[in-house]
Amino acid sequence: MIKNRVANLKELKIKAIIIAVLFAVIALSFFFAKNLEAAFGLNETFAKNQVSLNAAQNSDYSVSYIDVGEGNSCFVKFPDGKTMLIDGGGVSAGETVVEFLKDNAVEEIDYLIATHADSDHIGGFVSVLQNFSVKNIYRPFQISGKGTSANEFVVSEYEDLKPVYLKLMQETGGRSEISRVTTDVFEEFVKLIYEESYIENGKKIFSTVTVFYDGLKIANGNYSIEFFAPLKRDSNTNLEDLTDKTKGFATIGYGVTTSNENSAIFLLSIYDDTFLFTGDASFNDESDSKEDNFAEDDFIGSLTNDEKDKLSAVSVYLAGHHGSKNSSSEKLLELISPKFVVFSVGKNNDYGHPSPEVLDRVKKTENLEEDYLLRTDREGTIMFLRVGGELCYSTSLYNRDDSLTMSWYEIGGIIFISTSYIVVFIKPKQKKQI
Repeated sequence: MIKNRVANLKELKIKAIIIAVLFAVIALSFFFAKNLEAAFGLNETFAKNQVSLNAAQNSDYSVSYIDVGEGNSCFVKFPDGKTMLIDGGGVSAGETVVEFLKDNAVEEIDYLIATHADSDHIGGFVSVLQNFSVKNIYRPFQISGKGTSANEFVVSEYEDLKPVYLKLMQETGGRSEISRVTTDVFEEFVKLIYEESYIENGKKIFSTVTVFYDGLKIANGNYSIEFFAPLKRDSNTNLEDLTDKTKGFATIGYGVTTSNENSAIFLLSIYDDTFLFTGDASFNDESDSKEDNFAEDDFIGSLTNDEKDKLSAVSVYLAGHHGSKNSSSEKLLELISPKFVVFSVGKNNDYGHPSPEVLDRVKKTENLEEDYLLRTDREGTIMFLRVGGELCYSTSLYNRDDSLTMSWYEIGGIIFISTSYIVVFIKPKQKKQI
């Protein structure tokens, strides 16, 4: 009897020690609750303008900056159900973009814009064009071919702009500064866009291909896309007069090997929300650059007062050239005063994007929301939309029902109560006495 009492007291003492230690560990961990929640993804709170994916379902439009690593791709769903894809990321991102489109029930793309010929912007289009029909394609005036110099350059057999290139080179004695692109990726892109077609009323129709230029505008009810660059339009060279399948005008003058300065600069407007895209255009930062012309500078210098008013207080600005220090000048940021700035960058990218200089310039900009800075390398895909009459965003890393998340305090309490119950009430099996 005495032995049993001693054994019971010993058992109670051990249990008390276990509960005390457990209580101490749980209590101590509460001091580091925020660290634990961040480590385990618990109790994720939304920023001021962030909403859950469930709340986003009621919006009649969305603008999504797709996480394609170090590159760019943006998908737009308009209020009338039409769709637009701006850039397609690099070649390796093609599957990501295709999967995103399929997840969003896209069957056909109404507008496709290739801002310029760099592979990290058009590479993914190869997969997209192989998986979806596209009605309207907007391309840069950059010529696909092989060869380094004007004399050696041979225009690709797939390039519908070949007669335009030959005409302009002949008129200038081979000195025309047309951007020549020799990559296989751009050649494949050019080939695919002129083969692209869609079915309408049971009839096969080849997609409309247009070279974008300053002054081009796509308007449809409560939304529009207005191009402000490339600026150097050759109004005497109407592409429809010289080509079989391409509309628009030649845009020349930024140098034969400079792809970035041929970038499209355009404003997407949906209701009262505006989204600015500048591709990889740069400004003159007075470095050792050999270029004489800079698309961002020329764009700002060309604006009328009415255009400046239209571009003031931009809702969302996609940082130029992935946050390179040579883009997103102080002048541009002062002009557009964005509420949000999105950086489409890859994790631990080799370029150091976004650069500290740009982050500092953006931080000093007026009109920014408190949660203005959004990066695809941190937030994943970033979707902007209207919820309750306000412009909000949802990010793919937090796209779940926030009512289901738990804090460390809740989980710690459950662990403490459950373990205490096990220690106190569940007795180990006693060995039979022989």
